[in-house]
Amino acid sequence: GRDKYHRLLGDVVLPDGRLLNRELVREGFCWWYRKYAPEDTVLEGLEKEARDAKKGLWVDPQPVPPWEWRKRK
Repeated sequence: GRDKYHRLLGDVVLPDGRLLNRELVREGFCWWYRKYAPEDTVLEGLEKEARDAKKGLWVDPQPVPPWEWRKRK
């Protein structure tokens, strides 16, 4: 599909079959963006696990989501 800016959307599948977006969330390298994937319970669970384990960006006690950071600029 395409997003509202007409950019192509897709999944990046790693050689071992894992999905890159899930791995990024699992390791705490990005947020699960609820606005665009509100019912993705897999990403929701992976983010919760990363938060609980204080992995990646969750080491920071008050990380700023990118959508909030952009609003401040």
